[in-house]
Amino acid sequence: MTPGNRRIRAVPEVTAVSESTEPPSPPRGRVVSAFRTAAGLALVVSTSIGVAWAARRHVLGSPRFAIMHVEVTGNDRLPGESVVAESGLALGSNVFAADLDLARSRILADPWVADAQLVRRLPGTILVRVTERRPAAIVAMDETYLASADGEPFKRLEPGDPMDFPLVTGLRAEALAEDRPGALRTVQRAIDLAAEFEHGALAKRAPLQEVHLGADGSFTIIVGHAGMELVLGPPPFRRKLDQAARVVAELERRGAKADAIMLDNDTRPERVVVRMR
Repeated sequence: MTPGNRRIRAVPEVTAVSESTEPPSPPRGRVVSAFRTAAGLALVVSTSIGVAWAARRHVLGSPRFAIMHVEVTGNDRLPGESVVAESGLALGSNVFAADLDLARSRILADPWVADAQLVRRLPGTILVRVTERRPAAIVAMDETYLASADGEPFKRLEPGDPMDFPLVTGLRAEALAEDRPGALRTVQRAIDLAAEFEHGALAKRAPLQEVHLGADGSFTIIVGHAGMELVLGPPPFRRKLDQAARVVAELERRGAKADAIMLDNDTRPERVVVRMR
């Protein structure tokens, strides 16, 4: 084949296209839709805020939610009027604006109150539930206190306070400051000892006058109108109290009276020393 007769293939034409770095513009309809959504959300939020503000203004200003009653329950010694006065809650003020935490702290400042719970009962009532402390002993230290059954001296003894409780002496105020839990356990043990004596055979014959705490952890009780001492030493006490009752019965049979009975020899529990009058 001669060069003149050689076939020549056609080369396709190539058009160069330059790449663009800019993102394609969103359709106009999508932009309008997004704007409308944002505007709607803003309207909803502003409307909600307005409604909430109006509702708050209503409940804080409406006479329907004024405090009309403060009901006190659980109180035995404290008059209800005193509890209300201590709380600082004012009749006629708004029930939602009342600071119940502050009112509770004011009530708890009263030494007779062990606990207090306050709740709102709409539209216009505050319920106050108090738990009062109940004294179980009179504890004489530098001053004289009422103590609860757990040994806690919670109130200075004042005129008008109840007095028909066991008298506990010998507790030092320094011991209470240095080891409060230990001191409270000792007072509680003294209260338990008094209760144990009251249920024993000797109580009717020689009423309990005092429980004395020794610095060494020993216990002495003073019984009878003449003030006979029963030196018991450390606990347990049941056997010692029964033994004291038998000794006193024998002394009475003989027409004798004791000034003190020592039952604190724990190494020889059968040994009892009697100091006669």
